[in-house]
Amino acid sequence: MMTEQERAEIISAVRAQLSGNLTEDIVMIQQNAEKYEKEEDGKAVAEELLKLAYEIMPQEQTDYMKKMLFLGDKRLEEVYHEAEELKKNHKMEEALAMTEKLYQHIIRNFTETPERRFYSFRNLLESNLYYVLYHPTKEMMKAPFDFTLFIGAHAYNLVEMGKAQEAIPVLQEAIRYNPVNPDPRFELAEVYKVLKQNDNLLTTIKETLPICATPYALSRCYANMGFYCIEIKDYESALAFYYQSLIFADHPAIRGELAIVQQRLNRRLQPPTHDEVLKVFEKYQIPFGAGAEVLDVASQLAEQARAGGRWEEAFFYYGTIYGVTNDPKAKAQMEESANKIKK
Repeated sequence: MMTEQERAEIISAVRAQLSGNLTEDIVMIQQNAEKYEKEEDGKAVAEELLKLAYEIMPQEQTDYMKKMLFLGDKRLEEVYHEAEELKKNHKMEEALAMTEKLYQHIIRNFTETPERRFYSFRNLLESNLYYVLYHPTKEMMKAPFDFTLFIGAHAYNLVEMGKAQEAIPVLQEAIRYNPVNPDPRFELAEVYKVLKQNDNLLTTIKETLPICATPYALSRCYANMGFYCIEIKDYESALAFYYQSLIFADHPAIRGELAIVQQRLNRRLQPPTHDEVLKVFEKYQIPFGAGAEVLDVASQLAEQARAGGRWEEAFFYYGTIYGVTNDPKAKAQMEESANKIKK
């Protein structure tokens, strides 16, 4: 547990780095705040650093920041966490009311303009992948929080309260803040399942596949394809998609889905051959495996990190490649990076 003296020393050290250039100083303070906010007992330090940022800002700018980053007297992330606690305690009406206010604040104050757009990318892989896939022309502004996460929480609460149709435009907003995060697209797929909108479900799955950068994401897309095929009574194809899903993530729910397929086919199931799987993927125009853009971006970032001796980054990117390809070369590079980190 961090002591009060330790917190004071951290704040003092950050103060010593102030240069007098407001822009540079705010960036430096924000970077330190983000660093400590991730630590188990660093929230108090992050709050003190926020106060320091307000202290060095002109009053007009301070007022503007409070308007943008606060909802009442609470920072936006505090509102989000309180809503999550209400959800955990099954107080769904209160949670929904809180996330509704948070959602309205975000779309009102961080709206897109003809010149700029706010984004909530979680890492360099996502921001680079976005450039490759979407070719942005507007100025990209970093959102102060993960708005995709915050807005997704509101959509979840809407669905839980029986308002699935209302969740669709909310999830589309969540996607807008980070088009390469598959999570809100997965939630959108779940909404389309609830509403029995199979065509929209298929479109969403196909839009999600090119941004899948983890085994879990690929597995979930294939599982969703299995669900879609059951809905349209194409049980043989459902079988292929479910078995392919299990290769990337052995989720217990898939076993239950396979039991449904076995019941419908009325025979003992056998895993399809590789050629049979490829034919099913071709039938639905589904790419097999990770998207080329994901692999290209991860490879470039891995090599850049390797050349710069940033082995933890290299480990992450090689691990990303290995996770979605099972490539022995990527595994060897990942192990090499791990050894470098130890040294």
